[in-house]
Amino acid sequence: MTRSGRSGEDGFTLVEVLVAFAIVSLVCVMVIRLTGDMLSGSRRIEAAGIHLDEAEGIVMLRAAAGTLRAGTEQGRFSDGRPWTLSVVEAGSQIGWQNMPPLFRTRLTLGGPDGSLVYATLIAGGLSGK
Repeated sequence: MTRSGRSGEDGFTLVEVLVAFAIVSLVCVMVIRLTGDMLSGSRRIEAAGIHLDEAEGIVMLRAAAGTLRAGTEQGRFSDGRPWTLSVVEAGSQIGWQNMPPLFRTRLTLGGPDGSLVYATLIAGGLSGK
């Protein structure tokens, strides 16, 4: 004991301080890693949303212009990734006779077997467009 009535062992030892720093460092590394994972996930979701908006625009513009026809078409999204639009006249497949065409559209990322971005059914006009 010192004259002030305290023992000479007040405070933390060097080992305790080092262990505390190690724990804080591990927590910081985990937080940084989690933040990075969340940011990359956010970017993927944002890119998928942009692709979906562009895909819908591609299909709807062709439908509105009357140029939607059975077949396959390829192009590129605004970010440069390739897309494939597959259009099938589905009305004849389900037995519709003397009816306006019904188009089944699938827009995929990459080739025809790529990941699906947008799919819908679109009824053609009475003039066959």
